[in-house]
Amino acid sequence: MHIPSTSSLLLLLVSLTISSISSTSEAAAPGPSADFLKCLKPLGSSKVLTAKDTAYQQQRYAFDLRYTYQPSVIIMAKSVSDVQTAVKCAAAAKIAVAPRSGGHSFEGYSIGGQDGSMVLDLTAMNSVKVKGDKATVGAGIRLGKLYLDLFNQGGWTINAGTCPSVGIGGHALGGGFGLLSRKYGLLADRILEIEMVNAKGEVVKASTSTNPDLFYSLRGAGGGSFGVVTSFTIRPFKAATKATSFSYEWKIKDHAAVLKAYTNYQSKASRDMGVEMNVGPSGLELYGIFQGSKAEQAKALAPFLNAAPKPLHNDIREGRQIDAQLRFAFVEGGKEGDINGLSLKSPFRAGDSHYTKGKSIVYPSALQDSTIALLGKWGAKKPSGSTANYIIVDLWGGAVQDTAVDATSFIHRNAHTVFEFVVEWDQSAKPKPGKADCKDCLKWMNDMYAEFLADFKSAGYAGPLRGYQNYIDADIPNWQDAYYGSAMTRLKKTKAAVDPTNVFRFPQSIPL
Repeated sequence: MHIPSTSSLLLLLVSLTISSISSTSEAAAPGPSADFLKCLKPLGSSKVLTAKDTAYQQQRYAFDLRYTYQPSVIIMAKSVSDVQTAVKCAAAAKIAVAPRSGGHSFEGYSIGGQDGSMVLDLTAMNSVKVKGDKATVGAGIRLGKLYLDLFNQGGWTINAGTCPSVGIGGHALGGGFGLLSRKYGLLADRILEIEMVNAKGEVVKASTSTNPDLFYSLRGAGGGSFGVVTSFTIRPFKAATKATSFSYEWKIKDHAAVLKAYTNYQSKASRDMGVEMNVGPSGLELYGIFQGSKAEQAKALAPFLNAAPKPLHNDIREGRQIDAQLRFAFVEGGKEGDINGLSLKSPFRAGDSHYTKGKSIVYPSALQDSTIALLGKWGAKKPSGSTANYIIVDLWGGAVQDTAVDATSFIHRNAHTVFEFVVEWDQSAKPKPGKADCKDCLKWMNDMYAEFLADFKSAGYAGPLRGYQNYIDADIPNWQDAYYGSAMTRLKKTKAAVDPTNVFRFPQSIPL
């Protein structure tokens, strides 16, 4: 069974429109003006890529190759001063700026979400420096390398997603849920200070004591709307002496009993327990990481296992936290079990599909029987042409709820369960961009999501529909309320204060 990652995990692209095909535009986008290029000239030709450059074609795509938007220019920034220069030039030329940390935006927003933006690539700004109990982290680092670097600098770790190719930028600024979140909260909750280049090209700092409104806004709604984040100061923690990773499998016909036991387990689960349930045509799979020994894991998971049917298989491993992180990173190539695979340096590579589509729903309370029935119904279907399709059911709660709802712009503090709906249709090691969409895959997604939306309303879940902004969806109903709720009023005020000319804009950016 293909086991997906937690993060912002996997590169999910979203749409409700059945007829939707690739969000592309192969007609040549207008090139940068002579004045714009003259302004950028101090950066040097190797950092400024236009359509005539070979490197532009290598850098213009996001991780998900469905999106083929054409940036006006791509800046390969290596320093904060590079970012400042680029932002000043783009603002003067009235060109939208699209920061790119890992390139995993589910709607292609890391390449602008439209033709003609300036993509500001932060890949080279990926340093990690631990000093005392704090770490300064470049905004271009991927999660796999972050885990590895923290481990190598004294056995530290952090609570983030599992997908090693996801960048810290969008992940942390959208909240950042992972398998350690029930114990340590969201990644955004471990941020002490953020360094950002604003629309004027100025370097500003944001923390609880400096620019607090900006700090509030960045932690939950900060992905590309307010400025270019260049680094984070975070509070890592020492990895557990022992960590137990695990997986259990059941047949899809047992979905009702398994999922009923699972949703009821949320209120009983130890904070040391980080779990996900994957529901797909080949069955159900529970997997996760427990902070403790194998014996302690068995005791902590017993309330669920005693209430569920006996699993067909299980795989339980006691070891180091870094080994558990590697297990669920789904790295391909190289030597199996080598933690250096988290760096994704050759011969290692991310095992995620480059053609995928997905959506999300945030559930505020235990799942109703009607919702569980839909999980079984749609999880059992396999659309023609797909290489994988599944529904991920994340148990939230625990330390995620410790931070007050109004302390950050992340409003989903009291979520009980969060769904990711996923379909993939290319597992090539070297996929080419612009491949035609899998129509049956999109039909499966759209028909399924429509039924879940109707069930959310009819089943009596409290409050309006919510979605997780790290699974951003252009077609989710009332996106501003679904992602940001009551935080939107304050977010708009921050936007007006720090970016009054809307330099940082994309189809779902915080509006003025």
